[in-house]
Amino acid sequence: MTQTIHPLASELLETLADRLDIPRSLYERAVARHKSLGEWLCRPESRIAVYDPHVSPQGSFRYGTVIRPLLEGEEYDLDNVTTLKIPKTAMTQKELKELYMGEIKSYAEAHNMLAPIEDKNRCCRLVYADEVDFHLDTLPCVPEDAAHFAALIQAGVSVELARRAVAITDRRHPDYERITAKLFSSNPRGFARWFESRARQVAERRIQKLVEGRLYASVDDVPPYEWKTPLQRSIQILKRHRDVMFRKNPELGPISMIITNLAAHAYTGESDLALALAEIVERMPNFIRPTRPRVPNPADLAEDYADKWRLDPPLEENFWLWHAQVKVDLPNLLGLFSGRDLVKEVATLFRIDLPQETAKRFANQGQGGTAPAVVRSAPVIYAPAAPKPWGSDV
Repeated sequence: MTQTIHPLASELLETLADRLDIPRSLYERAVARHKSLGEWLCRPESRIAVYDPHVSPQGSFRYGTVIRPLLEGEEYDLDNVTTLKIPKTAMTQKELKELYMGEIKSYAEAHNMLAPIEDKNRCCRLVYADEVDFHLDTLPCVPEDAAHFAALIQAGVSVELARRAVAITDRRHPDYERITAKLFSSNPRGFARWFESRARQVAERRIQKLVEGRLYASVDDVPPYEWKTPLQRSIQILKRHRDVMFRKNPELGPISMIITNLAAHAYTGESDLALALAEIVERMPNFIRPTRPRVPNPADLAEDYADKWRLDPPLEENFWLWHAQVKVDLPNLLGLFSGRDLVKEVATLFRIDLPQETAKRFANQGQGGTAPAVVRSAPVIYAPAAPKPWGSDV
């Protein structure tokens, strides 16, 4: 597809991404909290230390796609998985979850965390309350067995990704309180590796500059949140557009993992942010399958990030509604370089106030002109009568 891109479009989008991004200090704090939990679980007194627990950060903090909360006081969401080196049939899911919960509770007590630990269907939630509000969803899991590994390889998953597959606890499982080898499978670490391989296509230059500037000792030390690639920044912009569009019912908008998955599939290495974003939006639907799994994890093809669409079809309708709207809003935004209109549109679409000097610079450098009219009707979204099972679980 041929895209007509305004010369200043990428500069504007980079400005928006900068305003959406969080400071390095918050990423570093997240890393410290994952490390702290890992050290606690491995201490000599830990009841699970014998299982060699390994804590792996996941989610947007790992991918480098975190955005500032839309509303004041909203919490940042941290995710990690703790892999314990035991067979799937060593104990029941319930026993494993309760064993893990015990260590999480003792960690919270030792660190003076006053909020009670929340026992979710799959994970445990720790709530931090200091100058920056975080909650951490931590998921206990065990390595998948050889049969599952072989099935992933046969399905076309690389060995590098397949070996990271895990079996997870889920109290909705019919055999939650019985020994079984048929646990629910997931591969968050494999997905993270796959995503990083997609983003890194154009990250090498920035990585090298960070090493040359002595911020990091080697290229391997530079974490993905420092890469700031067009893929990562496109996802940040798309997530904020989603947040604003579904601000009254945030639980009904497309989940971040669907946006992240589809965007990473659609990205083909564009180095220009405006072109990357335009092409990502255009190609995202190509990676939604007509049959289950609709949006599979590329590291575990049976894991469907859109599994709730089957249970609640209006969620899929909301995805397509959002996608249609973003296809209208972004071209209209990038056609506005006439000062006041641009400032107003940025505030409307993203709830971002452009600094006055920035707005003037775009107005002075832009070619002006009038963009097509923006037609933005209120989203027709489905409001459930009762809480849905996915809530904020992991």
